[in-house]
Amino acid sequence: MSRTQREKTMVLVEGAIVIAISAILNLIQFKGPWAAGGGISLEMVPLIVYALRRGFVWGIFAGFIYGFVNFIEGPYYLNPIQYLLDYGLAFLLVGFAGLIVIKDSDSRSVMFWKAGLATVISMVLKFLSHYVSGIVFYGSNAPAGQPVALYSLIYNGSYVGPSMIFDLIVMILLASAIPKYLVRR
Repeated sequence: MSRTQREKTMVLVEGAIVIAISAILNLIQFKGPWAAGGGISLEMVPLIVYALRRGFVWGIFAGFIYGFVNFIEGPYYLNPIQYLLDYGLAFLLVGFAGLIVIKDSDSRSVMFWKAGLATVISMVLKFLSHYVSGIVFYGSNAPAGQPVALYSLIYNGSYVGPSMIFDLIVMILLASAIPKYLVRR
């Protein structure tokens, strides 16, 4: 096996491990008061770390595959477009964390900022996918008189927001404790 094939195999194996860790973390979550799904967990942290380490393309690939795994863990969908927004696209967008590049030469404070920015970018994009899905497909769940856009904002923000905060804390702790695992390879 050539060096290039070996490296590609390592990247794929790392991606598979990250997806498995994310699936396990998804099982450990605070479900909260939401009637139609959603929960607060750290499932995005491994995907964000992977995107930082391996880049945008590998990050979106792992996120997309994880979307299928997440669906298998708790399948619910209304139609194929809603499925793509809430599973395929939402998790694929987490790979956008890979647009941020952390280098060995970055100072500790720069690593904190970059890890935080990558987390915020990925979680905001994930939120937007869920938000659009909420407007288009779950508007009938809105209380009488409440605008559908506000309902989707409150509903999706109530679990994506706290998850982002917890993810940010963990990513900053990782940048502090083991920064070499966030550096682009």
